[in-house]
Amino acid sequence: MEYVLVIEYESRGEVTCQIKGLPLTHSIQLEGYFNNLNILCKRIQDEIFEVDVEGIKLLNLLGSSTYSYRLISQSMAIEESTIGGRTAKIQKTIWTMGK
Repeated sequence: MEYVLVIEYESRGEVTCQIKGLPLTHSIQLEGYFNNLNILCKRIQDEIFEVDVEGIKLLNLLGSSTYSYRLISQSMAIEESTIGGRTAKIQKTIWTMGK
């Protein structure tokens, strides 16, 4: 079985997602797909792909017949960090998908 993690980071006015564990060929395909839509994305390492879209869009794309991943689990946490005297809350949602 092949597993990937889709991690959505959401703070005030900003949403970004990472996919971890995606095969390199799929990362390259996704990079081309999002570049054609003029959506900011990048491969951080061979197995980490980051894109500025909501997690649900990635779940739907990875669940399509092109990739055939299925949702296995979901978890969520809210993290607080203090930067320059300001406290920022970031909602982190993690989905595990497999095929």
